[in-house]
Amino acid sequence: MNPGKLNTRVIIKQINNSADGYGGYTNTLTTYSTIWANVKQIDGEKSSKYGQRETKTNVELLCRAETIDGINLTEYVFQIVGKSDDYRINNIFQSEFKYITKITGTKIE
Repeated sequence: MNPGKLNTRVIIKQINNSADGYGGYTNTLTTYSTIWANVKQIDGEKSSKYGQRETKTNVELLCRAETIDGINLTEYVFQIVGKSDDYRINNIFQSEFKYITKITGTKIE
C-alpha cells in the first residue's frame, strides 16, 4: 500500500455504558485509537421510512494492517476528522496481501 494515500485522520471510538442514576444506562463515546486511512464513499441510498426520508451512506477505510486488532464490532464506531458524523463499523477485513486492513461502515443517522 502506498503510504501517501493514507491522508485522512480517523478516530476509533468505543461505546461505553454508564449508569444514569435512575436505574438506566446512557451511552458515552471514548477515544480508543486515532489512525491514518484512505477514505472512500462506496455507496449510498435514499429511502422513505414511516413518511420520513432516510439516507444511508457507506464508506470504506483502507489503513495499515494491525492498526486495530481484536475489537468487537458492536462496541466501536469511527469518526472522520473534520466531520461531525459517526459511522457504525460493519466489517473489518485484514489482508496479508499488501498488509492492509479494510474497514466498512455506515453513517449513523
